[in-house]
Amino acid sequence: MTGDALVINDWLLRSWLRCPRKAWHDVHGQGAHRLWHPHRSIHLGDEQRRLSCHVARHGLAVARGVEEVFRGAPAIWGLQLLTQGEPQLKGRIPLLLRCDTKSHLGPWSYVPLLVSTGRFMNRGQRLCLAFWGRLLEELQGRLPDHGLLLGPDGCCNQLPLAPLQDQLDRLLEDMAIGLAQPQAPELIAERKHCTICSWRRLCSAHAVATGHLGEVSGIGAHRRHQLIQLQIHTITDLAQSDPLWLGQELARQGHLSQVDYHNTLATDLVLQARSQQTQKPQRRTDPGQDLASQGSLTARLHGAPGVLIYDIEADSDARENYLHGFLSLPRQHHGSPMDLTGSHGHHHPLLCLPHHGDTDSWQRIQSFLSGFPGWPLLHYGETERVELLRLARRVGASSALKKDLKQRFLDVHQLVRQQWVLPLSSYGLKSVATWLGFHWRYPNAEGARSVLWWRHWRRHGHPHDLQRILDYNHDDCRATSIVAAWLLAQESTPWPKLQNVPWDGALVHNRGSSNLVNAADS
Repeated sequence: MTGDALVINDWLLRSWLRCPRKAWHDVHGQGAHRLWHPHRSIHLGDEQRRLSCHVARHGLAVARGVEEVFRGAPAIWGLQLLTQGEPQLKGRIPLLLRCDTKSHLGPWSYVPLLVSTGRFMNRGQRLCLAFWGRLLEELQGRLPDHGLLLGPDGCCNQLPLAPLQDQLDRLLEDMAIGLAQPQAPELIAERKHCTICSWRRLCSAHAVATGHLGEVSGIGAHRRHQLIQLQIHTITDLAQSDPLWLGQELARQGHLSQVDYHNTLATDLVLQARSQQTQKPQRRTDPGQDLASQGSLTARLHGAPGVLIYDIEADSDARENYLHGFLSLPRQHHGSPMDLTGSHGHHHPLLCLPHHGDTDSWQRIQSFLSGFPGWPLLHYGETERVELLRLARRVGASSALKKDLKQRFLDVHQLVRQQWVLPLSSYGLKSVATWLGFHWRYPNAEGARSVLWWRHWRRHGHPHDLQRILDYNHDDCRATSIVAAWLLAQESTPWPKLQNVPWDGALVHNRGSSNLVNAADS
């Protein structure tokens, strides 16, 4: 950081509350290491939409600019304020509402309004309102009595700001000290929060280099704290631990009546750490013993004329499932093995606009599925199953139809977790498919970008935005098929069953090679 005075703005404050390391990089980090993420754009777009609805619902005349504060405008958009002193505080308040409380401005003053992203008010939202109150205090000569939190239901809840000022002072002092340090703070324990961070690549490299326990799939903040109490500080420490000893120690920290649970948990954590340290996968199940009872792909696909790979694109904030995408993969010849690589499949995107309604969307999906009787529906994660069955309930589908639908679903993600320990920190589709060599045709493709493309297309109608969504969904379907193809191939491979044996520092099995195609080649 240069010799310039520290300026703390509201976004930096939110970053600090989420992760001090992120805030430190926001101040000191090099732009070349920063990755753009659509989360902030989506958040700002959603904020503006909900504020516009609130203003229209209450018939407010909204003005802009600081001069309108002195004129007593009923409401003011996006006022930016900067305080004096050390450190300087800066912020943009999305909406100010006038109230009949005297101030230096006259027989009125203003209170800040914050748009909530959830049903309940969290610490970050409370302190952000307190921060905005501090900015207004210098402008109008008094701290607002309260701030307003606009909930998803359109109702505003009041939050007294005076009781939060001492907490805000301590927070600002901690930020000033922490941001002045020459080294970045430690990684947060809950690494799943890093997925939407613009510094995620830089921090992930640091986590791998230092063996941070948060990199192990299945370890969050609480579990990491437990392990550190047992003098297990890194992935190497965990990989070298005896699972039986670890299970007993975790049971002592938790509930002794749940010894079996903690023994299983300890075994899973140690095996996961060993796989990630050696970068080699391990099989959980024995392919030579009763495949049908294991719910394997081989058993489920036996005799099927083909499979449908199913993937939904959704805007969760708007509660819209705007695209139901299917990739049809017919069996090439009767009696031949099923080819799930997706190279011969056909993509069927069913676009469901809000004005179509549930009934029309359901009829279109059912009409499509009826053309593929007996074809299993392969999907990655529970979203597709949950959402399609939820749609079926909303339209009043028959019990027989819902039962048939349930029997067709096959969760590839669940099969991966049941059958394999992979050398990955995440078992998400992007992580597993990329490990197998698949590439999405758009760099940094993810669901949030699809939502941003969707919102741009809804607003502007540019064909290239819609095409990106269709391409991304096609790639997600193909990625799912690639993972399924790998699972199917491994089920016929004589890998020995995973054994709970003492750590010997090496595993002998490498990941099976496969001739899988990339989206860029299609």
